[in-house]
Amino acid sequence: MRTNHHVPGGLTRLLRPATGLVIAIVGLALGACSNLLDVKYPGRIPFDQLNNPALAEVLANGVVGDLECAYNNYVGGTSVHSDEYESASDNGLLANWGERNITSENGDYAVGQCEAGSSDFGLHVPMQVARFQSEDVFKRLAAWTDAQVPGRVGLQAMVRAYGAYAYTFLGETYCTVALDGGAPGPPAAALTIAAARFAEAIALAGQAGSGSADLIKLSNVGLARVNMNLKNWAQAATFAARVPAGFEFFADRGIENDRRWNKLHYFATDLGAFVVSNDYRTMNDPRVLVKNLNKPAFNPYINLWVTTKYSGIADPIRLASYREARLILAEANAMLGDVTGAMAIINARRAEVDLPALAVAGVNQAAAVNIIIEERRRELSFEGGHRMNDLIRKNIPWKVGRNPFTNRPYGATTCWPTPVAETNGR
Repeated sequence: MRTNHHVPGGLTRLLRPATGLVIAIVGLALGACSNLLDVKYPGRIPFDQLNNPALAEVLANGVVGDLECAYNNYVGGTSVHSDEYESASDNGLLANWGERNITSENGDYAVGQCEAGSSDFGLHVPMQVARFQSEDVFKRLAAWTDAQVPGRVGLQAMVRAYGAYAYTFLGETYCTVALDGGAPGPPAAALTIAAARFAEAIALAGQAGSGSADLIKLSNVGLARVNMNLKNWAQAATFAARVPAGFEFFADRGIENDRRWNKLHYFATDLGAFVVSNDYRTMNDPRVLVKNLNKPAFNPYINLWVTTKYSGIADPIRLASYREARLILAEANAMLGDVTGAMAIINARRAEVDLPALAVAGVNQAAAVNIIIEERRRELSFEGGHRMNDLIRKNIPWKVGRNPFTNRPYGATTCWPTPVAETNGR
């Protein structure tokens, strides 16, 4: 958080530390690391040292930490807001997240940050900080030389790839997106920037050599995802097809402090504030990892159903994968008219998990896409904000009426609104 730099929109007063002397960075300590993608320990950097090229690796890893913080909140917030989880508590702050009652004036959503002890799933500040930091650190890296910063190009690739995901999440699930003090604009603008950042990450990672190979795979998944959202189906298919079998990429979590906890596990499994929705309990699909813990939730009259995708607060969260890429490729194929090819991808995966093949005869484009969206709901459940994104982009009906567990009425929020704190501060 940088006090002497312009930060996103009206958030300047919200991000300013008390002294202005020390900048919190989630990254590695000052020593070198064996893997540029490892981020394990929180560190702090005096503001007047931010232009020191010796700290380039720490700054770059800080971008990773900022994105992982924002992504952690994003996964939890989108999972309970969509149809994956329901509120199991009448506690207003927590219940609002699971009952579509997050508005532009909701303080936790607008200014809440990463610490589980002080915020539920604060989205706006962490995501904008991750986006801003990625741009700022990239500029610093660009101003230094390879002699000053060994491995500089690889660090630039990493910063671009992680920053691209911040733009992606803003573009997928926000109603409008405000960047760098500008007026809120269409989400597609953020997605377009994300595509450019992913493409740049691939080019830089290629220059950096084999040590950045995973960044190329990560960015190919990202480019497939962004082009799917932009309905650029040929490009989505091209990038999805480049992702090798078995690829998975995770956002790290840990137990060092509550900023690093897996929030979905903490609030749902540990506290019992949310329970898996009824629909996900009866899918009988090995990809939908849910379980009745046979103990009460936050409300003692509700059984605690949770996802077992995460076994503890230190469990990492999948950010990108071959499985995601294959589902994007299937949807792209269907949208490009190759229904047979799309269904072949779906049935190949179902065979891998011992599920019966789905009929292909008589399946038209619309039916194929519906099948793919249902397969995405199962394969990518409880991760990545995929379900909320699909609800928005496919105009799938949202949960309405009353929460079956608390009997509280659902609100009207679909996409995330631009916070009043952002628009009022411009």
